Amino acid sequence: MFTDSCQSFGDDRGNFLEKTPSDQRRIEIIQFKCVLVDFFVAKGVFGLATTANSVPYRLVRDATGRVYRMGESPRDIMGYSRLVMLFLPWIGMMLASTLEYGWGAASATVAHEYHWSLTTAFWNYSVYVLFEAGVSYFNGRFRERATWWSPKRAMLVGGILVAAAYFFLAHSAAPWISYAGYAALGGIGSGLAYSTCVNMVAKWFPEKKGWRTGFVDGGWAYGAVPFIILYATSFNVHDFVSILYLTGGILGAGLVIISFWFKDPPRSWWPAGVDPIRWSEDRRAWSLKRNPPAMRQLTTAEMWRTHQPKWMILEFLFIAGTSLFGVGFYYPFAVAMHLGAVAIIAGATGFAFTDGTGRPLVGLLSDLISRRWAEVVVYSILGLTTLGSLLSGMAHSPVLFVIFALLSGGTSGSLFVLNPLMVSDYYGTDHQTENYGTIYAAKVVGGFYGGVVAAYLITGTSSYTWAFVVASLMALAAAGIAAAFFQRPTEAELRRAMGDEEFERQAQVAEPLSTA
Repeated sequence: MFTDSCQSFGDDRGNFLEKTPSDQRRIEIIQFKCVLVDFFVAKGVFGLATTANSVPYRLVRDATGRVYRMGESPRDIMGYSRLVMLFLPWIGMMLASTLEYGWGAASATVAHEYHWSLTTAFWNYSVYVLFEAGVSYFNGRFRERATWWSPKRAMLVGGILVAAAYFFLAHSAAPWISYAGYAALGGIGSGLAYSTCVNMVAKWFPEKKGWRTGFVDGGWAYGAVPFIILYATSFNVHDFVSILYLTGGILGAGLVIISFWFKDPPRSWWPAGVDPIRWSEDRRAWSLKRNPPAMRQLTTAEMWRTHQPKWMILEFLFIAGTSLFGVGFYYPFAVAMHLGAVAIIAGATGFAFTDGTGRPLVGLLSDLISRRWAEVVVYSILGLTTLGSLLSGMAHSPVLFVIFALLSGGTSGSLFVLNPLMVSDYYGTDHQTENYGTIYAAKVVGGFYGGVVAAYLITGTSSYTWAFVVASLMALAAAGIAAAFFQRPTEAELRRAMGDEEFERQAQVAEPLSTA
């Protein structure tokens, strides 16, 4: 059976390193096939269920006292390759994103069907953001503290709620039905999926998480592109219910199906490929040189005793407002400027597409120049291109608008990559979902600007000008905050936050070898 060759390949992998280039190409093909087999075999799809193995592990510490758990492979822990935990979260992000990224294109038809104003429609968007961002912290707390909650359960519940959201939207005779069903329940569902998926990468790829986090997070944006096109071209009052049912069925069922493969590694787990003690001498660990691992694993309360989180949450608030404004208003702005159907669709879908494809590039940039300086560069670009989108639209230049929309979209989602990376680099991965959840909650306030506040500005001034200008200034302010306040916590600061006793306790290594 092919699974046997996968097992023998894993056992003999070290012997292959001296083979010829032809052998190396064969090894790459085997690796790819093994990933596919891992996916289908893991839950017994072929009647060949793979189970995790209990194997010895050991705890080692580096010069700073940071502890690493070594000796267990991903196959030992969950029965399949950790690449499965890269691609499934990516798929999950694509499936869960349409409630947010598709709203700008769907809102006009929804408002027309139910006779809503622009402000009423974007109250729906803001309530969605409130619940989507607000559930992240609680999902993290339960995931990392409660035995009855797990990534699998979060994805399963999330899928059911996402499907239900579109049922409620299809039958929202009054705005409160949509607020409760689509915005609240759908926000919780997509928020569970988002916070589970985006934080999975740092746990399974702690030594090379930059562009991988961006890759997974990118699905949150371009996953909605097919539905944006559907809403822009075919969504009308005649097919209103059927299209919403179709959307909910596809997204909800997909999330439920993939939920069964989700699993976290043990706390402080580290892969065998990179020596955590001598990583600075390893050429493969180049991303760790700019972004070394956290000295300690901090709880949420301990993290908030350092100075960085209060600035992180302010920075996140500003940049989330700019990002969500673009998600919600580039499409109606292009319509209002009469830029033509091609430019309108290209600008709106292009914004979402480059929002997604730009995220792994942002993650890679942060590997090269550090998370902090990547934020400074990327947020500055977003602020300037947001202003460029306004000016090109007011000049009725479809070509320039599409160019600026693509550039703006390419940097718009950077906060959702760089902030979780920075939190794990500064405070560790053991409490990653909960820690980042407290920062991600600032999206609630940013969502109110990107939804209701911007809608009031636009309707109150009968112009998009001030809404775009404020969004641009918020992005530039976020860049300034990152430059001034995002230094890595020092040992003295961590000792104050944790207490000397806890700081030293984490550095103690248990010997002899334990059994998982």
